[in-house]
Amino acid sequence: MTPHTDPRPEARVAAEWWANKLAGGTGHHPLLQKRFTREQADRFAIALAMLINDRLSGEMWPDLALTIQVDYGLHPVLADAARRAGLLVGMYDLPMRTAMRINAGRVTVSEGYRAPEEVVWTA
Repeated sequence: MTPHTDPRPEARVAAEWWANKLAGGTGHHPLLQKRFTREQADRFAIALAMLINDRLSGEMWPDLALTIQVDYGLHPVLADAARRAGLLVGMYDLPMRTAMRINAGRVTVSEGYRAPEEVVWTA
């Protein structure tokens, strides 16, 4: 069993951004998307932060970035976080054609088709 460690800031910020989208109902198909409570979104954020942190802990970090996308389906890390949080999250529950890039000390996102990349967080 591995000891519990707090997720690095990049993982926490990225997970909270996705959780806010989930709780805020900001997907692109309002008739199809589910509505999630803040408590459900918080469970999702905790699971997602740990999964992102695990991905960022490899020997190649911080030289490589992690990209999480929603485009005609959920990125596997988003789907796994939803499963761990006990939620059924579909591609319409999060903003379509969105790509988040997580680098050491920086998180950026392009939300929507051809949207400019915006900085979510920097160290």
